[in-house]
Amino acid sequence: MDAPETSTRRSIGMDERWPTVTLAADAAKPHEQALRWIASRSGAGVERLCVIGLDPAMEGRVGPDGTRVADAVAAAAREAMPGVTVEVARHSGPFTNALVAASGDGDLLVVGSWRSRRGTTVGSGPARVAERAPVPTVVVPDGPHPVDGDVVLAVDEPLDERAVSIAVTEAVRRHRRLTVLRAWQMPVLTRTGLTDFAEDPLRWRARNAELLDRVTAELRRRHPEVRIRPLLVEGHPGHAIASHTRTAALVVLGQGHVHALSGSVLRYVLRESVSPVCVVPPSAHVDDDADAEAQERPATV
Repeated sequence: MDAPETSTRRSIGMDERWPTVTLAADAAKPHEQALRWIASRSGAGVERLCVIGLDPAMEGRVGPDGTRVADAVAAAAREAMPGVTVEVARHSGPFTNALVAASGDGDLLVVGSWRSRRGTTVGSGPARVAERAPVPTVVVPDGPHPVDGDVVLAVDEPLDERAVSIAVTEAVRRHRRLTVLRAWQMPVLTRTGLTDFAEDPLRWRARNAELLDRVTAELRRRHPEVRIRPLLVEGHPGHAIASHTRTAALVVLGQGHVHALSGSVLRYVLRESVSPVCVVPPSAHVDDDADAEAQERPATV
């Protein structure tokens, strides 16, 4: 909360637009939901869709005519989004690596996933892609998605400005309330003993409540047009966030929930979520930071 409002190119208040979207395609059914999610944004600035498939020797086929999966997804995309340029690219080797590499040419990566079984469209771990992709990644579970409710922003400290920008833009575009969720959990006992805060549960809760109050007040000041609901939840962050996906239109996780120390939070949320989850990994901030440094650098004559 101490960072200035103009610290990054896509800071709070900037409209998040994703002209080029990359869609993973190595299985059939999950892409029906993922493609629907993209198509719902076709009037919000999507200009180009790149469908990434496997090497033809490995790629599966669908339908009575045996159409390759990526081609079938691309055909459905052209029908659903007639004004969008749709391209197909195939990659050999590990599909996770291919998605991470290919997504760097776009603005957003969208991946379908299964809730009903362990497999997903990127193997066993959409979290691996979301952690490594250079752009925000939306993981869309197979449907149906039960409720088109609030946009939920899970907050950590320091506040992830890019995640906030995405959440605010989605709330405004969907005319939805923004739920600012702070999940907290008492630290476990270690060999060195409990911390001072852990020795006093009320102090630990108060510290998290103060963080949520600061974030909520700042967002309300910057965005008076957005309805904001603060929500403080005690419990494992992964469980708390996943439980609120049942009444969410979109859940946004910033880099505080993605880094190595809390990777289990990301994996749990993606595995249990019933609504789309937008993940903003640390690598999605690199270009923004570079642009900010360039703007602050004095001009040379």
